[in-house]
Amino acid sequence: MFISTLLSLSLLLSPTIVASSAASGAAMDKKGFAPSLYQGEWYDEKWESTRKCIMWRESRFNYRAANRVSSARGAYQFLDKSWRVPLTHMLITEHKDRKKEVKALREKSIHKWNRYWQDAAFYTVWRHGKGAKHWYYSGSLGC
Repeated sequence: MFISTLLSLSLLLSPTIVASSAASGAAMDKKGFAPSLYQGEWYDEKWESTRKCIMWRESRFNYRAANRVSSARGAYQFLDKSWRVPLTHMLITEHKDRKKEVKALREKSIHKWNRYWQDAAFYTVWRHGKGAKHWYYSGSLGC
């Protein structure tokens, strides 16, 4: 927990670390579960097990997942038609130093965003549990 807190603080203080996380080889790996590369403002280690559960239920840990029936895309199955542009607006507020890169995400379907940006989108919408309703299933979150 202490190390995670230190890492979170260092990421908030160092845009270089965030930039390297978003552009790393790990960010390009789009299959399987791994600890979140996003460690920004909305990240809290206590939500990692919930994120894992949601990710399994939504995409079986596949960042490239694309629903055949709807526009749901990516590891967290955001509706691409409804969420892509609004997500970039939310992400820009925290990633002001990477505005151009975040705006470029508007041109890519969510399932083509790398692991870092999909995790950042999840935690930004999740907002320490306040956004849980976006993954609400018939009476219960299920996670």
